[in-house]
Amino acid sequence: MTTLLAFLFVLGVLVFVHELGHFLAARRVGIRVLTFALGFGPKLLKVKRGDTEYCICALPLGGYVKMAGGEVGDETRTGAPDEFLSKTKWQRFQVLIMGPVMNILLAIVVLAVVLTRGNEVPAFLNDEPVVGFVTAESPAAKAGLMPGDRITEVAGSETDTWDAVDLQVGTRPNQDVTVTYLRMGQTQSAQVRPLPMGPNKIGDIGV
Repeated sequence: MTTLLAFLFVLGVLVFVHELGHFLAARRVGIRVLTFALGFGPKLLKVKRGDTEYCICALPLGGYVKMAGGEVGDETRTGAPDEFLSKTKWQRFQVLIMGPVMNILLAIVVLAVVLTRGNEVPAFLNDEPVVGFVTAESPAAKAGLMPGDRITEVAGSETDTWDAVDLQVGTRPNQDVTVTYLRMGQTQSAQVRPLPMGPNKIGDIGV
């Protein structure tokens, strides 16, 4: 249910922005807009402002902007200067293209906001991988790793930070991995088999 609601919300935002592009472009070049609708089918809510009726319809799977004189053969078309087909090809092109343009601008804005906010990561991931604790009965405990050990390599790759350790261990669940570490100035190594953890089955050795 949550997935469905999220889908409808995102779709609604995309449709709204898309139709808003058509609407604003039409108003800018002097086209009379008769209806600005979100969704299709029976109109649940509607309000009229000036020449335009704004409404929300029963089926939230799209939307539309209805412009005066917008179709060839429309019986209501009078040839008035504020009708869609009375405008130049360039003006009509602007109205049609502004829907996709608004969606592209929305994507750029959302991406910029996400990148500006960044992604929060634990500070220790940039620290030296010195073992602080070992979980009882974990692969690391069975391999003999102890608090104070400084992990220098995992699977032959140097590990200067915990982030590097996580990368090498997390990508090797259920695989035998050689862990090299310093203990009291002496280099030692051990075979460890990371356990798959979580829904993504990320390897973990329990340190």
